[in-house]
Amino acid sequence: MPEIVRTALTMLAVIVAVVSVLSVKNTAKKKQTADLLFNVRSDERLIRANHVLLELRESNENIRLLADPGCKGESRVQDIRYILNHYERLSVGLQEDIYHEHMLKKSQFRIITGTYDCAKPFIEGVREKTGSTTAFQEFEWLAKRWQKKPLRQRRS
Repeated sequence: MPEIVRTALTMLAVIVAVVSVLSVKNTAKKKQTADLLFNVRSDERLIRANHVLLELRESNENIRLLADPGCKGESRVQDIRYILNHYERLSVGLQEDIYHEHMLKKSQFRIITGTYDCAKPFIEGVREKTGSTTAFQEFEWLAKRWQKKPLRQRRS
């Protein structure tokens, strides 16, 4: 067999292998994302935390005051921290290429950006009280990233 044919077949085999690996990786990310989305639907604590955050926003209570270390034991504060930590981990998973961002954005855009808007005063309070400028920074990164490029309305 001529050398050029052998080289071409080898290159073709390499290309097929690379495409196969990328396809498997993308499928695994989508599966991981689907699993996350199904688990979120049944996470009662996350659902409760979301309700607590919405109730605080509607009550006009200063959520920033709940960031005080003296409030740590209060169940509302624990719920707020639970939801923020959840989205912090989700954001890190996106940054580390574990989750499929487009799938998450399509299904969680309003929830994540809305949660960030509601919790922003609390996050600022935590940063102020603890002196940690990095508290919930990954969640903030994700919310702001998505707010810059909102979902487009699907045409019928």
